[in-house]
Amino acid sequence: MDSRTRFIVFGVGACLGAFLLWFFNQHGKPAREHRKAIMTSLSLPGMYYDSAVQQKSLFGHFILAERRQPRADGTLAREMITGGRNRFAEDGRALANDLILVTEIYAAGVTPSEDAKVSEVSFAYADRAQITFREIPESWKWHSRFTYKKDATNPLHFQVSLSGVTSLKGEELFLLVDHIKSSQSNRSITLAQLGLIDWKAEADLIRKESGQ
Repeated sequence: MDSRTRFIVFGVGACLGAFLLWFFNQHGKPAREHRKAIMTSLSLPGMYYDSAVQQKSLFGHFILAERRQPRADGTLAREMITGGRNRFAEDGRALANDLILVTEIYAAGVTPSEDAKVSEVSFAYADRAQITFREIPESWKWHSRFTYKKDATNPLHFQVSLSGVTSLKGEELFLLVDHIKSSQSNRSITLAQLGLIDWKAEADLIRKESGQ
């Protein structure tokens, strides 16, 4: 094979390799974008779904605040504030972390531990909520730690956020949680609700996408 022939063969091979690389990249891109969209839609760190499905307790350094409250029926409610799923901007910058309220319910006589079985678990955002008034009392004042945005179509509906989160510690992290709880018994308010997380639907989505 002379040098000219070798050059042509090499050129054709390089072009074919480049084409195959482009072909597989283009055909693999929709699948990658789909997986990325699924991951972006999830509200919780992956281990939270595993623990919830297996009815295991959450323990670890990621717990920012915790409190336990016996209930009238003898069960125990364990509330925790944790960080949320790590999120990043298109340029790779880390975005502000969510605050998650984890509520675990234990059967009567069961003490929370890494080996204890959780009877029920729920998740909600501890840094965002919505409140709808029947009427706004003249004496009503928002907490200085909250920011609120009035709905454009309903002046009695507000999106409420906990501000200055990074400076809060311990019990302060429950500020919005406790405010929503107390607001639920306020006759001037028709809706007081934290941002809910449907972890069961998200877990089902994970199972579906992983082929389980």
